Amino acid sequence: MPAEDLTLGTPDLRLLARRAALPAAAAAALVAAVVVLGGPLQAFADALRRALDADPAWVVGAAAFELASFGGYVLLLWLVGRRASARLGLRETTQITLGGAAATRLLPTAGAGGAALTLWALRRSGLSTRGATRTLLTFLVLLYSVFLGSIAVTGAVMALEGQPLALTALPAALATVGIALPLSAAWLRPTGSGKLSVSASVLGGAVRDAIAHVRSFDARLLGGFAWWGFDMAVLWAMLHAFGSPPALEVVVLAYFLGQVGNTVPIPGAVSGGLVGALLAFGVDADLAIVSVLAYRAIAIWVPAPVGLVALSALRRTIAAWGREEAPAPAPVVARPEWRPTWRPSSVHAAA
Repeated sequence: MPAEDLTLGTPDLRLLARRAALPAAAAAALVAAVVVLGGPLQAFADALRRALDADPAWVVGAAAFELASFGGYVLLLWLVGRRASARLGLRETTQITLGGAAATRLLPTAGAGGAALTLWALRRSGLSTRGATRTLLTFLVLLYSVFLGSIAVTGAVMALEGQPLALTALPAALATVGIALPLSAAWLRPTGSGKLSVSASVLGGAVRDAIAHVRSFDARLLGGFAWWGFDMAVLWAMLHAFGSPPALEVVVLAYFLGQVGNTVPIPGAVSGGLVGALLAFGVDADLAIVSVLAYRAIAIWVPAPVGLVALSALRRTIAAWGREEAPAPAPVVARPEWRPTWRPSSVHAAA
């Protein structure tokens, strides 16, 4: 669907309530299954009991970390967006970021909901479809270079320490390939009319733009590290709130490996990926489960309500941009008063 065809309506609070009721009903059914069946679900029941013993100081700290994470996202989008459109200041990028959070956090679409809203807002700011797409890709290249770089570095270090290669060296190698391919597209500058060539050309241009941003040494580039780092700190805080966390490098790699689950559009994919990664590194099942569930609750419900408010503000901002672009009404030119041009001839005048 073209970006210009996207519309942003008033948030449907009833629909949001129905979506929130679905996971709540699923959780209630799972609790009932624990009571009735026991056995393999006992670890989950133990995790639920441990949730009542959470250290409130760590919970409050985790909520602050999540807000700081979004602050980093805003800074990076502000840097990239402002250089593309003068309309994208700090206030506007904050509205776009928090509005996108309502779509991204509530739906497991690998960030597609927030990306679609961001693309729509970039188009409404006055950018062409191609310009908006390249701006968004430039932002994503900067953001996910931190993601892939963290997996590559942490995985390589842990592989050298003797950790299982399937959990360390293999993800590090895949992340390195994920970094090398866009860099190759930027260096080779592919040409051609095929879909692959066009896609590689657009991606290569976004990578070159991202490199130019990096060379500027703008402090807002740290926003990419803040986005991932503070969100990971939420998981780290929850591990502290319910017990003793593993080594920091384990938390880092487990966090990034678990986030890969966000590419699977299935509810619970991220939580399952995070729990699986922590279990693979030897974290107790009940600690891993309760910490991940608490992390996901904070990551979803801290920004989502604020995001719904931001959507309304963004709608007003977009409407103001539309009024600025509306052509001015044509001036009303008064029609001259009609007067007869006939004059009597000299003969008639002499008579």
